[in-house]
This record gives sequence, C-alpha cells and structure tokens, in this order.
Amino acid sequence: MAFVLRIRPVDGPARLLEQGDYRLPCVVGRDSEFSQILVVDSQISRAHCKLSAIEGGIAVEDLASRNGTWLNENRIAKGVLRPGDSLRVGTTCIVCETVVEEVADPLEGKRLGGFELQEAMGRGSYGTVYKAVQVALSRPVAVKVLGEECRSDPTRVQAFLEEARRAGRLNHPHLVQVHDVVQVEGFHLLVMELMSASCADLLREDGAFDNDDCVRVLRDMGRALAYAESQRLVHRDVKPDNILVNEEGVYKLADLGIATPMAADGRAHQERIYGSPQYVAPEQARGGAIDGRADLYALGATMWHLVTGTPIFAGNSRQIVAQHLNAAVPDLRKLAPKVTPGLEDIIQRLLQKEPDHRPANAAEVAAFAEALIASVGSGVRARTMKPRRVIRRRRRYR
Repeated sequence: MAFVLRIRPVDGPARLLEQGDYRLPCVVGRDSEFSQILVVDSQISRAHCKLSAIEGGIAVEDLASRNGTWLNENRIAKGVLRPGDSLRVGTTCIVCETVVEEVADPLEGKRLGGFELQEAMGRGSYGTVYKAVQVALSRPVAVKVLGEECRSDPTRVQAFLEEARRAGRLNHPHLVQVHDVVQVEGFHLLVMELMSASCADLLREDGAFDNDDCVRVLRDMGRALAYAESQRLVHRDVKPDNILVNEEGVYKLADLGIATPMAADGRAHQERIYGSPQYVAPEQARGGAIDGRADLYALGATMWHLVTGTPIFAGNSRQIVAQHLNAAVPDLRKLAPKVTPGLEDIIQRLLQKEPDHRPANAAEVAAFAEALIASVGSGVRARTMKPRRVIRRRRRYR
C-alpha cells in the first residue's frame, strides 16, 4: 500500500510527500546532515524521529527528541502511523494518507432524468454524490444517487426520500439547498446546490484555519443554526464534513434533513444516541433530551478543530466520548498561540459541559461573530479550495 505524508507547519503552506519523494526507513528532523525528511521548525530536534515501513502503516520511533513525538496527540517512544493518523513533531503536524486506486464509476458520464453526472465527489453510507449538470437549465448541481444496496431496501429508500423532503422544505442562505428528488431508471436522485469543498477538505489540504476564516465559519454557522432553532430542529451532527463552502466563500450547513424535531417542551427526545464522537455534546452522548445548545457544543468542537488543526480529544470512539463527558478542555492557546482573545472566549463558552453555561442560542453566537468581524474591519476573507495534485479520497456524505 502506498502512503503520502502531508506536512503542515503551524505557519506557511502544507506540502505533500508522495511515495517517490521519500524512501523508508528515513529520519525526520531539521538538520540535513542527519535527516532525510527536513522540517523547518525550531521546536524539533536535528534528528527527531525515525520512520520505517511495516504492513499497513509506518512504524515511528522517537529518537530522544527534545519535545517528544506525538501520535494522535499521545506522546510515544514507538508507535504505528496508519492512514488518517497524525504525527506531531514540534509545532508541525504530519498526516498519513493513502493513495486510492481509481476505479471506473459506471455512472460517471451517464445522463439520468435530465441530469448529466460528470464525476464522483464522494461516497458515503447512503450512496455517491456527483458533480452534475441539470441539462435543461445548464445549471451545475450536486446529485446524490442512492446506492445499490440501499435501493433494494424499502426502509432505507423511504428514509432517503423523507430526508430529501424535509431538507427541501428548508430555505436559508447558510443551508445547502435541496432542489429536487427524482426517481428514474430505478435510481433515486437527490439534487442539491453544488458546493466547492467542505471544511474537512480544507483542513486536509492546508491545515488549521486562520482567525478570520474561523470567525466567518462561526458567523455563518450561527446563522444556519439560528434558522434551525426557529424551525424547532436540532441538527445533531455539526462537524467539518457537514460545513461546505461555495465559490463565493459562503459557508453552508449540510444534512439538515437528518435533524430531529423538538417536542412541545422545547426538547428533542432521542430514540438513540446520534452524532460523531469527536464533536458530540455531553448531554447528547448520554442519550437524554437535547436542544439547540447541543449543536452549539458541536460547533465549538468544530471550531477547535479548525483553529488548531486537530480535534479536541484523541483515542478510540469510546475514549473520546468519555473525555467529552468528563475531561477538562485543554489549553487552546498552547495549541493555537495566534488565536485571538475573542475567538478563544467564544470557543471556550461553546464547549462548556453544562448546556446552561453555553450561549443561550445560535443567534447570540452569530451576533458575537459579527461583532468580531466588525472590530477588525471588512477584510475578513473566506478560505476556498486551491488547485491541488489529484489524490483520490473517499469523502463521506450521508
């Protein structure tokens, strides 16, 4: 299996080392006399750690470095770097990725019900999302095609259609708009607004967001979640994968069709625990009743990931959830020394364990972000996807 290493310094652009750019075993460090992978970082040692090839990953050995070698934010003497893992040396993060062999997609280039499917953008548990064109209007769109396994299951087909209809009834500038749901030639299609990238994509490409980018995300998501609250909905899965950006730099929340409604008491009563472990609110992880403040916690965890380049907590799913329930939040300023006091303050408030200690609602968060933007003038620009070398990844869509 081939691996690529994405090296993300705390300052400056990320760089990609493909298989031909390095040879294992090799040493990572800041001195070319001792190291084959050079990293410009005053916090790492001249010969910091050694990388060796093993089955399914890369063996890592710390070479008595001054500040340690950290695998998924756990300090190690030895460990194994696998696809999706991150290695921190000094202030530099090294992410391991796989090169996925391209497989011909039978639907790419096919026309279904007036939609020409151009290329697959990502795959998830329910099917594949394609960049497409609505031929009659010459309109670029994204089309989610329900997967073959789901098409044969009436329950999953019904869930897909219900999600599409719920999302189609919602309309807000900071929600990804659903245009139509179509059944043609045995396929079920969900036609959506075309977006450029997700925040998760941008994290993988360039690492942590700067303060201005983060404040824009915070404002736009505050507005989206305020709308959800006005519709008496709790999203339950706010995370970087579900925050998309268009070519104009506007951030939009996706997958509101999966949101759960609030009851008459203003609470959503969960039938099962839902959400992504890295971002789940403590009360949501316990399986109790929740309201919009659970989404605010998830937004705080997402903002932490954007501003630092790494999630708050590390470990397996059970360990991460346990830390959301019981562990103190680490010192944000140590991981992101350039974070502004205002942004640090709102992230800390969003991440309070008790809902009553968080902002009262999403509109308050949006207003706070707007005030931060006003305080630094109008020069805040949103991050957009840059051209890159093609490495096929599986982006997850629900």
